[in-house]
Amino acid sequence: MKNVLLDPAFYPFFMKKLQERLSGSSVMPIDQAERIRQSIEFVLESGEEGKLPERFEQGKAKLKDRLAELQDIYQGIVDNYQSFGIESLEESLSEIGNFFTKYDIEYGAAEVDQAFLDYQLAESVPADFIGIDFYERYLQNLAAEVLFLKSIPEHQIYELMDHYQQKLRFDYRKDVNNLFEIAFRQIIGKLLVGKSGINSLLLNRVEAQYVLERIKNQTHFPELDPLFQKNDYYRRVFLQLRSRVLQLIVSESAVHFFIITTPKKKLLELPPTMSSICFNQLMEAYSVADQKGKINLIATNISTPEDLEEYLKVTSESSKFYKSLFKAFDKNFIKILLLAIMNNYGCKTYEDIVDTTAPDTLLNLLKDYIKTLNSKQRFELFTTIEEYQLVRNDFS
Repeated sequence: MKNVLLDPAFYPFFMKKLQERLSGSSVMPIDQAERIRQSIEFVLESGEEGKLPERFEQGKAKLKDRLAELQDIYQGIVDNYQSFGIESLEESLSEIGNFFTKYDIEYGAAEVDQAFLDYQLAESVPADFIGIDFYERYLQNLAAEVLFLKSIPEHQIYELMDHYQQKLRFDYRKDVNNLFEIAFRQIIGKLLVGKSGINSLLLNRVEAQYVLERIKNQTHFPELDPLFQKNDYYRRVFLQLRSRVLQLIVSESAVHFFIITTPKKKLLELPPTMSSICFNQLMEAYSVADQKGKINLIATNISTPEDLEEYLKVTSESSKFYKSLFKAFDKNFIKILLLAIMNNYGCKTYEDIVDTTAPDTLLNLLKDYIKTLNSKQRFELFTTIEEYQLVRNDFS
């Protein structure tokens, strides 16, 4: 549409509207006159054809229709929202309710009073949106956020926010400016972990690191398509989230990016180490066995980290042999070995283990083994060991 300011009929029309607004007064502040000019221009842009008075009336009619539709969106939000005590959301909804009674299509159609909208959206309204355009986008986005939160059981939201305020040490009711984004991150995490039934929004450390790695390294996430199909707003917010993830440097950021929980550890009691007699008998049989027999002897007879360390001290095999041996170990024994190494070196993550350097044969063989696993296998392995704690002996 052409710029109405270039229409020679605009300024006479504008002056007429100013005179109507003055209502007998002869003085008007310059800034008020400018707001009226912007309002008239905004209304005219909603009109169609004809002279300016006709276009102005057309524009007013269209804006009234949009205002009625917007009130329906607002009422849907009021009927469905749960504030969870967040003060900024309650106050902002109240202020928007006042907008419908105060909106002046004739002289203030382009105005936006953002000062009272303390509740921030996950996706902000573009800065160039004015008048009803601003409130329309704000409420459309807020409606998407409200419906998303409504789909989550209330007790899961309260559990999440309790952990959130414990983590950041403030009252979320007073200081959180967007509840949706906090819950949205956690739901994305749960979906990418592959949780079919979500009983809690909290992630553990391993899940958080796995999700962060996936978001960094993938561009398409089929698990999220059903969510994105419900409302494109969710796709746009996810793209914002992903752009922030790509800026993170270390995997440890996962525990800050997501809200995590530390589950109570299950105690894992190890069997006793082999006696010297049994160990010597095992080594005698080992000395005359072929390669396949050696692997079978060690994989079936050694069940503690100490015995494996002793075995590694008295043998010298090829790197290929040890890789085959570790593949032959029972998966539960691999978990025990990892727990032992993590206890010894204070490691918490896969990356911690890989980055640890020490003249430790067991450590280095475990690192080689872990590197052969793909990301899903690593995730499953570390998720399992997250649940356990070794309770017998140190492993030096």
